[in-house]
Amino acid sequence: MVGDLAYVSSSDLSLPKGRASKLLPKYISPFKVLDANLSTSSYKIELPAQLWVRHLHDQFHRSKLQPYHANDDSLFPHREGKVLYDFSTPDDQEWLVDEIQSHKWDGDVLMFQVRWNLGDTTWESVETCNELHALDDYLALIGAANLSQLP
Repeated sequence: MVGDLAYVSSSDLSLPKGRASKLLPKYISPFKVLDANLSTSSYKIELPAQLWVRHLHDQFHRSKLQPYHANDDSLFPHREGKVLYDFSTPDDQEWLVDEIQSHKWDGDVLMFQVRWNLGDTTWESVETCNELHALDDYLALIGAANLSQLP
């Protein structure tokens, strides 16, 4: 099966905020099979960059794959092939910082817990947050004049 194409199950994929999982196709692409370990039923699949960004690993169990069968144009004329589901955030949605909620020291690196306007909360380094108005608001809220006064 190495070199063949296979569909990958979408059951374990994480979706961007604002996307409905019930609208996600059951299987996506087809993707090229790069390696097969028959003893463990594990297959390595060639994934596009947009799935790597979503932290999808390239190893799949056989139960998460379906073989790809090319369309026979004589039986099904003008049938279009499936296109890859767009896992990126729509262009009309811009990620803005709502507020900085907390901070912590990760070794020597100062990290801030940032709440984004689309609902996610992430930990960002001080370099990412240094120019934000939300950082000024956070420092004022906890009574610190500058970053060196943070515990």
